[in-house]
Amino acid sequence: MRSTLEDRTVVRGRRPDPADRLPPNETGLEAQPSRFSAGMWAVILFVSSEAFFFGALFTTYFFLRAKVLQWEPVFGEKPTWQVDPIFGIGLPTLNTIELLVSSVTMQIAVNAIKRGDRRSLRNWLIPTIILGVMFLVGQGFEYTRLGFLPRDGIFAGVFFTLTGFHGAHVTGGVVFNTIVFYRTLRGQFTARRHLAVEAASIYWHFVDVVWIGLFTTIYIIG
Repeated sequence: MRSTLEDRTVVRGRRPDPADRLPPNETGLEAQPSRFSAGMWAVILFVSSEAFFFGALFTTYFFLRAKVLQWEPVFGEKPTWQVDPIFGIGLPTLNTIELLVSSVTMQIAVNAIKRGDRRSLRNWLIPTIILGVMFLVGQGFEYTRLGFLPRDGIFAGVFFTLTGFHGAHVTGGVVFNTIVFYRTLRGQFTARRHLAVEAASIYWHFVDVVWIGLFTTIYIIG
């Protein structure tokens, strides 16, 4: 007996579209239902917990900034954020541009797989991963040029805590996107089955939004 998924009724002479048929493996958590699946709710809850985590860190930053009289690093002046400027753009600003662009490429990749275009998904994941790695390299280089360590005052400790935890999340996002890229090469995603791609996208956008908050709080407001 044919399954109900394979039974298609020809309406007004229209032949069934092969794209309308679900392959046998397009079931489970990664299938795209009309409503949120259990897997998508898990992603939303996880990102929400991360938002509370960073919310606590930001609250700590502003609380200490308001209460501590000697807020700047103990060795004196506030460090300059234009670390080795490239074409007049400071390294933190360059890192911000990289993350923003990577968020765009990630969303293009998601839109591609929603159309069933695995080739475009693969092609747009590549710059997303590269830009994420470039951000991490830039942040590591910045650490070596700041001139202070976490032990050099409360500001320094909070600075490394905020940027360090964010860097750890960017690392996790790069690993997540790399796994999605590998699965893309294996042909495991389709227009109907791509929860992992959307989950990676939601997480990556979250990481970018957090960085915008960090960049504004630390590098602009100070």
